[in-house]
Amino acid sequence: MDFQEALSRYGFIPAQERPSRGSETYVARPTGFLTYSVHVYEDGTALFTWEFAITDYLQEHGMQLGSGEALNVYLYPVEDDRGPQDADWLTHAIEKAETQLRSVDLTAA
Repeated sequence: MDFQEALSRYGFIPAQERPSRGSETYVARPTGFLTYSVHVYEDGTALFTWEFAITDYLQEHGMQLGSGEALNVYLYPVEDDRGPQDADWLTHAIEKAETQLRSVDLTAA
């Protein structure tokens, strides 16, 4: 499977084109709270990142963050993943993000 097929398989759709910056952006929304983004560059590389609508998620679970005001607060990775436009690389980047998100345990010290 090539990179474009992998993007489609994971539900990515074009979000915007930035010809002046030499990149295209694709987004996928695997849940109502989680958004994946892939920036595809003309040099054959790609950047994968994600954002999680933590305030909305917590509110849906009967919790609030901070003062409880409805703010747009998102959770992001400390570092984005950059690699080749390759289906295996994309699969690994998504698996890494899912592992990181699953590791959050609010009861752990």
